[in-house]
Amino acid sequence: MIVIIGAGLAGLSTAYHLKKDYAIYEREHEVGGLCKSYTIDGFTFDYTGHLLHFRKKEIKALVSRLLDSKLNEIKRRAYIFSKNIYTEYPFQANTYGLPKEVVKECLMGFIEAFLKQGQGARGKGQGKKNKTETFEDWIYKTFGKGIAKHFMIPFNEKFWKMPLDKLSSDWVSWLVPMPKIEDVVSGAIGVGKKDIGYNPIFHYPVNGGIDVLPTAFLPHINNLNLNVKANRISLKNKTVSFANGDDVKYDYLVSTMPLPELIKFCGDCPSKIKTLSKGLKYISVYDINLGIKRNQVSDKHWLYFPEKEYSFYRVGFPMNFSASLAPEGYSSMYVEVSHKDGREIPKGKLINDAVNGLIKAGILKKDDEITVKDIVDIKYAYAVYDFHRQKAVPIILKYLSDNNIFSIGRYGAWEHTSMEDAIYHGKVTAQRLNKKA
Repeated sequence: MIVIIGAGLAGLSTAYHLKKDYAIYEREHEVGGLCKSYTIDGFTFDYTGHLLHFRKKEIKALVSRLLDSKLNEIKRRAYIFSKNIYTEYPFQANTYGLPKEVVKECLMGFIEAFLKQGQGARGKGQGKKNKTETFEDWIYKTFGKGIAKHFMIPFNEKFWKMPLDKLSSDWVSWLVPMPKIEDVVSGAIGVGKKDIGYNPIFHYPVNGGIDVLPTAFLPHINNLNLNVKANRISLKNKTVSFANGDDVKYDYLVSTMPLPELIKFCGDCPSKIKTLSKGLKYISVYDINLGIKRNQVSDKHWLYFPEKEYSFYRVGFPMNFSASLAPEGYSSMYVEVSHKDGREIPKGKLINDAVNGLIKAGILKKDDEITVKDIVDIKYAYAVYDFHRQKAVPIILKYLSDNNIFSIGRYGAWEHTSMEDAIYHGKVTAQRLNKKA
């Protein structure tokens, strides 16, 4: 028997691809994990921005099949708001429009960094991982002092809530766009390319929120158990104990719960593994959802805010993903504020700071009627890629694998990955299990 804990995308995909007996257990009353949506007063909000960025043809084909091709293909309209100016994403390839001294500083800094590395070395080394290089050093080496000063450092310090010399650089290869020198020069004079980065095109359901994706798996899986919370795992006896008093034996266990939570439940794992797990850090996110009684408060999809005067680091506009997400004549927004778990910010302050910042940025008007104000606190939002994680996660995952436990997905593998990756993790894990006796 294969036991799957968690009915998010990774767990559902595992079940979908398995050809052996399994049971899937989910502690919530619905599937999806954080890939879910909720409706309030006619607005549909996801648990913050959930957009599909396909890099693997087989996963795109699977999702298209599951949703009966009811996906919008959307050309990205993403911008950075700084110096009271909108510049296109990514910042490093679109500085045109900023104050001339800022453009010069960014351009000269990039050229200096480019020449320092050497064209050949830069081209060959972008995808390589340097295990001792800090994120801060990588930023200066890759983009130069100007881009570091005006976007990369302030944005990432705001987001990660920690000095960037405490973070490793082994996660940036596909997430942070690394343009060529001609792209940076072209972007400084206003003729930049519009399709740089991993997400120039994204997909989103035609109707409904992102929760239609996990729901689409349901006709294809069985033995799904909802409202069942695991609270203890015995590695020795290969059993999972649940809060309702049930004990279930397994041959293999697939877990998609956050890795530190899984280790807490494994009472008989060695102290070394427990110590490594306790050192894993994460960033939490307040997802502030707003409904505004005004049509089209913005024509953009999402915006980045690097400057300290704004409490939030990103703002998105769901009604521009799908018109079905807001009532006719209204606009919807999600506003993201990162924080460290345990350092709670009062709800009133969160909303007031967000609204005042949106007014200052010219997105909201002082007389706008905000009909919905709601907050979702996402505890495990992003795994922190520090040097402890770099050392600890491979050791923990190997130990679990040696004990017939596969910890997968964004939080199970404790990594910064996409919805597509979660589905792929489930597929690969199922394929491995299908081959086992």
